[in-house]
Amino acid sequence: MFKKIKGLFKKKSDELDNLIDDQLASAILLIEVSYSDFKIDKIEVNTIINFFEKEFSLSNNKARWLSNKALNLHKDENCLRKYIKFINENYNKEKKIKLINMAWKVAKADNVIDKYEEHRIRKLSELLYINHTEFIKAKINSS
Repeated sequence: MFKKIKGLFKKKSDELDNLIDDQLASAILLIEVSYSDFKIDKIEVNTIINFFEKEFSLSNNKARWLSNKALNLHKDENCLRKYIKFINENYNKEKKIKLINMAWKVAKADNVIDKYEEHRIRKLSELLYINHTEFIKAKINSS
């Protein structure tokens, strides 16, 4: 009986993992940076939407839909491991650095880089195997 129950959860988890794509993985991590100061400002969300339009060539409607999907998923997530794993397996170094640059821009969007936002970006950089030098360059370049 326990195997059946465990199997149901495993199937559900596998199905969710298959839904992760390049855009959603980036969106979740950027929403995580925005939320790290325990509030998501509208200007930060708009910065994320602008990033989706520019970097993913999405229409404004599609970019808004993606940000809403990421916001809703983020509410229910307690672990970002699968998104980080996806990015590590599918992004090259340049693409990871671009994501960290965007994370800094999201943090700076409200003109205040909270210590929790900086900590979250630092942690994400480490988890994405971005060295400290690149982390600092991204911080400076995002100004």
